Amino acid sequence: MFSESVELPYYAAILTVRLNSAHAAFEIMMDKMMQVATQQKGFLGAEQSQDEENIYISYWQDVDSIHAWQAHSLYTRAESLGENFWFEAYELRIVEVREQKSFVAPDNEIVHVRFPEIKTERGVLKILSPDQAPLLHDYVCQNRTFFKEWEPARHDSYYELETSIQRIKQCRKDFLQHQAFAFFLLNPEETKILGYCNFSNLVQGVFQACYLGYSLAEAEQKKGLMHEAISAGIEYMHKTQNISRFMANYMPKNQASGAVLKRLGFVEEGRAEKYLKIAGKWEDHILTAKVLRS
Repeated sequence: MFSESVELPYYAAILTVRLNSAHAAFEIMMDKMMQVATQQKGFLGAEQSQDEENIYISYWQDVDSIHAWQAHSLYTRAESLGENFWFEAYELRIVEVREQKSFVAPDNEIVHVRFPEIKTERGVLKILSPDQAPLLHDYVCQNRTFFKEWEPARHDSYYELETSIQRIKQCRKDFLQHQAFAFFLLNPEETKILGYCNFSNLVQGVFQACYLGYSLAEAEQKKGLMHEAISAGIEYMHKTQNISRFMANYMPKNQASGAVLKRLGFVEEGRAEKYLKIAGKWEDHILTAKVLRS
């Protein structure tokens, strides 16, 4: 949120975009454009909101500064690519800000933060913030070889910092829309990601269920950390989201994953043939569930 104390009036460039489909390349380009904007004379700050229509607002000292930014080669390239490939429609408005009012709530332990932070015995389970993208980037890159056998085939672009940034943005958006809860387990200092557990495909109503996915850094294996993280995540989902059925599936050869689920109280419910394409090959999976219903 833009909340700088600046002299009135100042100016805002409001770009509203409706995409013809989901375009990760567009989001990466917009991030780069905003990075360029921060280096331009007269730049004051920026805000954005992404939904069916994406809104990008940048604030400037004067109109000339906005026009100088629009003349930048990256801006003109993004505009050209958008009109030819990405945009169903867009509109740019330049407005003068003549009045403003702001409010910041005081710290209050009684009021829960919007994005939960769950303390565990040896770390903290949380939805990552955008400034923690380098931690996610380190996690996926350092464990690239170790995870390869257990994950879908990844393109090289998956291991770029820009992808980690976009992944965190999507995780936060999914959380706010109650579509998925992607919790990362960090060390107490929050300088390193130890593991990850994701509660996805939430269904409320008469089902009240979700799927569980998880991973743990190679260096953190056999310490009980995955059990610690998933236990805390399940407790949160059960108490705050009313989820009472958790489903998790693993390949028969992944005995470590099966052991984690068994210790957590998951019960085998069946076997699905060629269930997921992992490392380029369709793999059978053991289907399990943990049910917290009376």
